[in-house]
Formats: sequence, C-alpha cells, structure tokens
Amino acid sequence: MDRRLAALCLLALACTGEPEPLPACTLADDAQTRPECDDGPWSCTFDTVTVDVTSSCGDCQARAALYTELCAQGETASADDIEAATVCDAQL
Repeated sequence: MDRRLAALCLLALACTGEPEPLPACTLADDAQTRPECDDGPWSCTFDTVTVDVTSSCGDCQARAALYTELCAQGETASADDIEAATVCDAQL
C-alpha cells in the first residue's frame, strides 16, 4: 500500500472516532424518571416489543424500561419514530 493511501486511511479512521449510539440508546439515557411518584403498573410497546413494570410515575419508568430494552435489542429506528409509535397504558 502506498504511503499516501495509508495516511489517508489512518486520517479517516481518526476522524470517525466513536460510532454514534443507536437512537433507542440515546432515548434510554435521556429518559426522565420520578421515583417519588407511583401510579402502579404500566406497559409500553413499540412494534413487537412490550415491557411491563410494576411501578411507574405516569409512563416514565415504563417508557425508560422500553427504551432500554430497545437499545439492548439493537433497534435502529429513529428517535422520532420510536417516540411516535410507542404506546403506554396503565395496567389495572
């Protein structure tokens, strides 16, 4: 490999740095939870993934748990798509 090509390859690698996190992972990191509130069990669903929690303040903890699960599963949908298609319900 010629030196110029090798230098360009190293430069490209240095410029790319760390890969961007998946949108689901960013949502999970940003999810707000309020432990001082307990509205009981909630369920949140995105596509075919459903997460149930026994205690959530509104849908906060349930939504955070769903986003964490989507991150773990490597969900690649955009944050806007995930938020728009997520459905959460209180479980009676």
